Amino acid sequence: MARQSLGRAILPAILLASGILVAGCAAGSGSEPASTPPQPAQPAPAPAPGNDAAAATDPAPDAPPAGIFTADQSERGRVTFDEVCSECHTTNEFRGRSFQSNWGRRTVYSFFRTVRSTMPDDNPGGLEEQVYLDVAAYILSINGHDPGAAELTADSPMREVRIAPPEAGR
Repeated sequence: MARQSLGRAILPAILLASGILVAGCAAGSGSEPASTPPQPAQPAPAPAPGNDAAAATDPAPDAPPAGIFTADQSERGRVTFDEVCSECHTTNEFRGRSFQSNWGRRTVYSFFRTVRSTMPDDNPGGLEEQVYLDVAAYILSINGHDPGAAELTADSPMREVRIAPPEAGR
């Protein structure tokens, strides 16, 4: 019985450690903390005239909101990545098969929360929230997500969007 309990405790630790090594994160669990219960997604702001983003406010269960960051925000995230994150990481750590196998099924919120609470390694959580959001937008862009009309914010539907790039034809 004790051996079985030990096995149950070790397997998640091994999976977590391998995910951290592959993803290039210093720490993180990939699961949401018990103190932060899932919140329902807040409605997106009204789209600008002539914008087709209205469908993003009430998506079908299998059709996540599209374009939850802007091209400008992604560019700010790239600059931050180059200036701050690249001291320890390369962009290759955050895209491709290994990254997708560890993060692809996780939500943008999970990624954002992990990066915000563990990075930079010498000052976890020490950057402004907007900087973390910008970096998350950049990571989405290098993983095949298209920008939209609204910036990624703490109120964005991050729990509805997976890190994996959208499937072709969606």
